[in-house]
Amino acid sequence: MKMMIQTTALCLFLLGAGKINAEYKCFYGNLHAHTSYSDGESTPDTAFAYARDVAGVDIQALTEHNNGGSFSGVSYSITPEHYQNLRLIADTITAPGRFVALAGQEVGSIGSSGFGHINVWEAPGLWPYNNSDLLGCYSWILDQGCPAMYCHPDSSWNSNFNDLYYYQDYDRAMDLIEIINSSTLYEDAYLRALERGWHVGASANQDNHRRDWGNRVNSYGNIPLTGIWADTLTKPAVLEALQSRRTTAMEVSPASDRINLLLSVDDRYQGEHFIRQEGTVKIMIQASAGSDFASLYLYTNGIPEDTFKVVQASPMVTWELEKNIGLGTVYYHAKALQSDGDRAWTSPVHIDGVSEKNPVVTWPTPIKNYARIVFTPLPAAVSVKAVIYDLSGKLVKEIIGSQPDQPIGWNGKDAKGRQVLNGVYFIRLEQKSATETRVSLGKTMVSR
Repeated sequence: MKMMIQTTALCLFLLGAGKINAEYKCFYGNLHAHTSYSDGESTPDTAFAYARDVAGVDIQALTEHNNGGSFSGVSYSITPEHYQNLRLIADTITAPGRFVALAGQEVGSIGSSGFGHINVWEAPGLWPYNNSDLLGCYSWILDQGCPAMYCHPDSSWNSNFNDLYYYQDYDRAMDLIEIINSSTLYEDAYLRALERGWHVGASANQDNHRRDWGNRVNSYGNIPLTGIWADTLTKPAVLEALQSRRTTAMEVSPASDRINLLLSVDDRYQGEHFIRQEGTVKIMIQASAGSDFASLYLYTNGIPEDTFKVVQASPMVTWELEKNIGLGTVYYHAKALQSDGDRAWTSPVHIDGVSEKNPVVTWPTPIKNYARIVFTPLPAAVSVKAVIYDLSGKLVKEIIGSQPDQPIGWNGKDAKGRQVLNGVYFIRLEQKSATETRVSLGKTMVSR
């Protein structure tokens, strides 16, 4: 089943002064940093105050190492007492509308038996670490209900999370991935994570270990920052935005520059995942900053298929285009290039396409190891269930959807956890709202 994508219209508008019209505002943060509570300098109160008053960022996270080990006699692990004190300091210094301080921890290991480093923000306690247990880490993150991020995902030094292997059961555990960490670019890992199946958003951070929280200049003369699109500058709103992947990764120079880069598809913002009927979608990319833009790019399934070269450089650009989508899954993300060479990336928008003739489909088809059961959502649905049968009509498995408007995952196994045989299977999709029950039928094939 191949996704058919076609550009059908393209236009560009260069706008004058003003700000992007959206229900969210972009706040700027540094989500990866350390103090003497693990292997950095100074103390959390000093770090938060510096980020707020000197660096001028809206959000600063301190993600102290919680993964054991030491280097040059410095411990990598924050103590439980220090972590609870960090949480207290972060809550105390947070001022709604002015500044948000996040307490975090960096778990995992980049040693020979480790899986990499993951940042987790605002968990109530420390991870009881086992640096070789990636799946256990994913499970713990899900239990905490807190946002998490892949840090410096580099396969050359064993920080690649089992080569970013996609585990459907843990998809909701991971929210962001670093495209930039200090002076290193990890754009290839971002694209690979999306290609593997992860629904992760874009982030860029400084990984501070010195007294430069929020305004660390990397070796290229840029400052990495994460734009976080939230309705208010409050801790709950910021955490919700991180878990919704409503983010933009950027590098800025001069230090005062800030990039607003927002992607919407049918008025659904970056980070969203939705189902819709096949047909035309309207895409809008809005960019504004203190410096001029040279180019905008739209990536389709990880490939930069559409490019707009800004003929007359402008600090504010809006690009609108339309795409035709068919059955299956497609994802879009945008990238901006400024005239001075600075770059920014949005998180993706994921779309699952269905049709009236095929109201229930799986992606991929045929199924090898796992698939998403995709369907036309019932408005105001409160529950959804997929019942799978084999060709003889025998019940194979019932799966309750975790969200009534999102695809249902199936790992190709029956109710007893055994892999099903190759062949055709029928799907009975049951959706319920307060006033209606809808039953839709579909079929798929398993071929390993």
